Amino acid sequence: MNIQHLHDFGHIELASHSVVLNQIRIRKPMKNFNINPIRKILVPTDFSSNAKNATKYAMRLAKILQSKIVLFHSTHLPVVSANEVVMAIDPVTMEKDSLNHLNLLKKEIEKDFGQIEIENITTIGFAVEEIIEIVKEQKIDLVVMGTKGASGVTEILIGSNTADVIEKCHCPVLAIPAESDFKTPTKVVFATNYADNDFQSIYLLAEIMKPFNAEIIILHVDDNQDTRMENRMLEWFKGQVITNIPYDKFSFSLIAGKNTIDALDLFISENSVDMLSVSMRKRNFFDKLTSRSLTRKLAYHTHIPLLAFHAYNVGGTPLF
Repeated sequence: MNIQHLHDFGHIELASHSVVLNQIRIRKPMKNFNINPIRKILVPTDFSSNAKNATKYAMRLAKILQSKIVLFHSTHLPVVSANEVVMAIDPVTMEKDSLNHLNLLKKEIEKDFGQIEIENITTIGFAVEEIIEIVKEQKIDLVVMGTKGASGVTEILIGSNTADVIEKCHCPVLAIPAESDFKTPTKVVFATNYADNDFQSIYLLAEIMKPFNAEIIILHVDDNQDTRMENRMLEWFKGQVITNIPYDKFSFSLIAGKNTIDALDLFISENSVDMLSVSMRKRNFFDKLTSRSLTRKLAYHTHIPLLAFHAYNVGGTPLF
């Protein structure tokens, strides 16, 4: 849904939050997918316990979604100065060793999880750049990555390869905290700022959640304390979601709070939310979650995976 389509529904000015909802026209509902939207899951690993935990999470997800797993490891050649004396490094040997480790991991997975289609890929290069390239080459639908030292959504993302992949990768990325065991999602929060391309992300999120029959809570944090205007915006957004996205377990919440992170944190804690989802854009709500200036940690949802989408304007048609 692009800006022109928003104008078809009525005049919306999100920046100033002024709203005139007139001559509302309803579009035809989006069609269901004929195939699983998550056919290929990329699981980057460095063979750490953190990465193995994410791999197990991805396996359980793949089994339910009937997806193929691509295990991936990238070996980085060390950079040395001209005056350093080092032993010659054979890239072929490095790749062979990496592939051997992947094969051992694959056997372990097959023993624990049974028959899941698994492909192993290894490259030499910088991890983030190689992941982005593999996503393009292999037409990956979802990346599942472990995170280090997680103590909340902020810690999940800051200072890790996962943060860089979320920022640069064009497909959804699921970040799994270090101590997060797989749990069938029953409640998922999608944090929205009423952006038009949020519909794309919500559409795919609904398709992913259908096998779990999870409740998707569309949540907006009102930091302007203009209750009347915010309620009107939420009702407009709710109408478009329900009309256009074929999923029957949506709910909608508007909460007030001058600090968006604190308000979101409290909502997740009080409502036993299993997963948080956001849509990546420049200068949007997601920036608040990943700001390096944050001093308060999100302590109440340590074990919650974070699913980040990238949304684009695509002429009013679903991205996926």
